[in-house]
Amino acid sequence: MKKIFLFAAAVATALTINAQTVVVLNEVANYLDFQALSEADANMTKSTVTSTTPYELANGTKLVGFLKSDGTEAANSWNVKEKYNTTMPTPSWEGVDSLKVGTMFRAASGTTIELGAFTTNADGKLIIYYQPNGDSERGFEISVSGEVVSGTNLTGVGNKINGIRPAYAGEITLPAGSYDAGDVVIKTVVNTSNLFGVRIEKLQGQGVENIKISNKATKRFENGQMVIIKNGVKYNVIGVQL
Repeated sequence: MKKIFLFAAAVATALTINAQTVVVLNEVANYLDFQALSEADANMTKSTVTSTTPYELANGTKLVGFLKSDGTEAANSWNVKEKYNTTMPTPSWEGVDSLKVGTMFRAASGTTIELGAFTTNADGKLIIYYQPNGDSERGFEISVSGEVVSGTNLTGVGNKINGIRPAYAGEITLPAGSYDAGDVVIKTVVNTSNLFGVRIEKLQGQGVENIKISNKATKRFENGQMVIIKNGVKYNVIGVQL
């Protein structure tokens, strides 16, 4: 009997060790989730962002293109082919084997994403979930109030893992405080990367991650902004009650 018990325990341990941890993007991208945003705003699936035509999201975030030295646009655009519904290995994310993603924003070199205003109630992290779009080192830099902040996993080598390009979770430490629109800027620094979403830890308010993944929550566009409705109460995209 004792041998049977020990064998069962060994099997359970092996299953635990070999279990694959898969995280769905909308469970972690609590500030920007391009899948959810593109579903809420039909115009997003058609837009191309240039240096002179930025695209402003409902939470005040701006997607801004870049004029290259030869005068041509490094145009950014939504890529909604098959909603990019796939699961990618995540070599940079400890404890997570793969990330299931949806729609992405294809960010060309030099282009930026200027985050809208937000407040954090304690020190935390700003995390971006992305995929280098090629077999060379590509990625992002993040600046806060005009200063580039060092972080981890902000550039990745896009070599395939088992035939699939990996996803990365790049992050910086984010001090507690209130940030105005444009204070935090995400810039593509090398070639092209696909950006899926952004998480802000310690985000003030209920937090969209506690709202939108509930079966009882619905999303719709009202007066130029995405509204999340749960139990008859309306919230904006960062979880603040309207």
